[in-house]
Amino acid sequence: MLIEVSESSQAGEARRRAVEYAQDAQMDEKSCGAVALATTEMATNLLKHAGRGHILLQRLQANDDDGLRIISVDNGPGISNISRALFDGHSTAGTMGTGLGAIRRLSNSFDIYSKPGLGTVVSSEFWLTPKKHTKLKSAIQVGVVSEPMPGEDVCGDGWGIRIHCDSLIAMVVDGLGHGVLAAEAAREAELVLAKTSERSPHNIVRETHDALKKTRGAAFGVTKIDASKGLILFAGVGNIATSIVAPDNSRSLASHNGILGQNMQRVQEFSVPWIDDSILVMHSDGLMTRWDLQQYPGICNKPPSLIAAVLHRDFCRKRDDVTVLVAKAAVV
Repeated sequence: MLIEVSESSQAGEARRRAVEYAQDAQMDEKSCGAVALATTEMATNLLKHAGRGHILLQRLQANDDDGLRIISVDNGPGISNISRALFDGHSTAGTMGTGLGAIRRLSNSFDIYSKPGLGTVVSSEFWLTPKKHTKLKSAIQVGVVSEPMPGEDVCGDGWGIRIHCDSLIAMVVDGLGHGVLAAEAAREAELVLAKTSERSPHNIVRETHDALKKTRGAAFGVTKIDASKGLILFAGVGNIATSIVAPDNSRSLASHNGILGQNMQRVQEFSVPWIDDSILVMHSDGLMTRWDLQQYPGICNKPPSLIAAVLHRDFCRKRDDVTVLVAKAAVV
């Protein structure tokens, strides 16, 4: 869920929604209070330092645990000295300066990306069972932002992941058009990935094509990252953009023309090397393709959720559903 914050009443709405998410995850009263306070601090910082921005609320599930991620995003002046800003008592807005420090203390997981002139993105995570979550982590981490077109109640895009030991399967789907019928196609594709026993992108595309014949169809891309073999496999139909970003180069993986579920003419599986420093970026056409992570110093060292939030902030077309999925090796 994305909540625009340009006035104090919207900050209150963000806090209320975040607490609802925490309650849905069955967090106790103390944890819900921490979520409320952290969200309030994040929204207040947006208003004080950037004038406006937005809050992203995301329900999380990992290792049989439930959680909540809160991300604040702005296009403000940025922070020149993050270490100093995290100390209580530091303020550039004439306040007590406890915001970022308080958020970090309250959170089970905290991170920030900010550079002068490039705005600020702050991520705060809360988990129902924090110790359980920190002990069990996937070798590959994923971050996603998926939002409906402004004015729509449902998202015609979708995404999904499946984890198998040292491999991960990631999918992005864009139902034809937008609204309810597009959402039906996207939800069907998500269901196929959740239930299939297939691990080959080629076979997953074909299985999803058959399932989507009862819908209006979709653009679809699916990737398998096999970290142990140092290999990534991809197959797609339609305009799901897929790129592998590495320190020395980046490359795009091609989809074939067509509409999954309607007129798929060909399926082809591509394979390219995957190294520990690789970053996978998949997105629907609700995100412009002219992004370049090299324009954001240090961002490749950040969690994929922050990278996805920055790309969404700066390259969302704002006239279509949008989904951006980022995957990278977990930081040990």
